[in-house]
Amino acid sequence: MKIMGKDVRRGAAVLVLAAALLVAWYHFSYPVELNMVTLPKEIVAFHNRESEDWDPSEITVYGGVSVGDREYYLMEIGEYLGSVTLRRSLTGRYKIEYLRYGDGGFRNAIVESEGKKYLLLGGRDLTARIAGIAVSIDGRSYELENPNPGDHFLLCTEIDSRTEDNHIDLARLAFYNREGEDITGLYDLSGGGL
Repeated sequence: MKIMGKDVRRGAAVLVLAAALLVAWYHFSYPVELNMVTLPKEIVAFHNRESEDWDPSEITVYGGVSVGDREYYLMEIGEYLGSVTLRRSLTGRYKIEYLRYGDGGFRNAIVESEGKKYLLLGGRDLTARIAGIAVSIDGRSYELENPNPGDHFLLCTEIDSRTEDNHIDLARLAFYNREGEDITGLYDLSGGGL
């Protein structure tokens, strides 16, 4: 009976140690504490694993939106417009999943969370004129309101869950000012994915 008790204690200790290691691994696999001051440093660390060296001072992070367990942020890296996608863990920490950047003034994506789909649309508006946006996706029209026009924006709206596209056709996009006037012609609609 004495040997059996020791075996049970050893087994329990091994299970506790395994559980502690699993919790530690999970915790450290989400290394980012979401903080707008330190996020540029996290973006640089993520990027510099595989590419040229960036400096955090080259990165400006603008407003973000939450969809499910992901956070999407618009950012600039020098002259490039980009985005960063972070995934939230059960403990409230994050890891960077995607980093995208390139030429053009607009970024968009259609993302899914819990069976629902959402349109994310962001970009530069250096004259702060864009107050409303109309877009057509799979023959359905959507309007996004930009309540606080500024030099950059990132908007999100739920769209039909049957939508098959992953991005919008920027040629089917229209911008409106506060007076409701179409100002699309004032903008270069180039861009890429968010």
